[in-house]
Amino acid sequence: MKILIIVMGILSLFSSCTGRKVKLAEEDKSVQNRYEVKENKSCLDHDTLPADTGCFDKGNDTIEVYNKKLDVEAFDRYYNDFDDGFSFTRLPNGTLRERGKYIYYDTAFYYVIDYPKDSYLCYENEYYGNGNIKSERTRIIFGDMYVGTSRYYSINGKLKEEVNEDEGYSFTIGQLMHLLKKKGINIPKGAKLVNGYIDTHYQIRKYLDPEQPGYEVWYSLDPQKDSIFAMAQDSVFVISGKDGSIIDEFRYILEYN
Repeated sequence: MKILIIVMGILSLFSSCTGRKVKLAEEDKSVQNRYEVKENKSCLDHDTLPADTGCFDKGNDTIEVYNKKLDVEAFDRYYNDFDDGFSFTRLPNGTLRERGKYIYYDTAFYYVIDYPKDSYLCYENEYYGNGNIKSERTRIIFGDMYVGTSRYYSINGKLKEEVNEDEGYSFTIGQLMHLLKKKGINIPKGAKLVNGYIDTHYQIRKYLDPEQPGYEVWYSLDPQKDSIFAMAQDSVFVISGKDGSIIDEFRYILEYN
């Protein structure tokens, strides 16, 4: 009987220790998970990001939270390594990322622009000096034309305004690119750097006519020349944003200096 009681006591002690080990293991795993989440939110602490992190992947709720707030201290540590005020980094997934800072009326603002390698579009976020999001916009890489929905925020991070940039346009960007290819104008996807700047051999702008929304396409007739420091002859097309018809076509001499 004494032997049985001793054996039961040992088994009870063993069970208790095992349960404590399992609990400790779960706590360790929980701490590790919290650490990993904290690490993933500090995207700008690293020169490059894992291909699956995608700080601007709007479909990921965790990354969306990061989009609304910029780690200004981490950004400044990165920014101070560059003298030209902006920098480009090629991410492992091929996306070109531009990061920059500018001063307006003694107030600092920050921006991050992603240029995916297989897209005609880029995604730009601008931030206030306190790190809160200022605006979220989608733009055609080669030009200053915004598409989709642009969002603007207050300095406290509250949504102020949403703008439908596609209003009045039924002829899509994809249809526009197809039309340009038929005319022998092959605008590439992704961004290309020339002398440290985004290549500007192609420009697509919004044709500002309330009665006839359209696209204004500028195309260099000598794309082998340097588009920043050269004289070039450009062909200009004005294309209807409603049906893709050619509204106007002319040539223009541009001098870059």
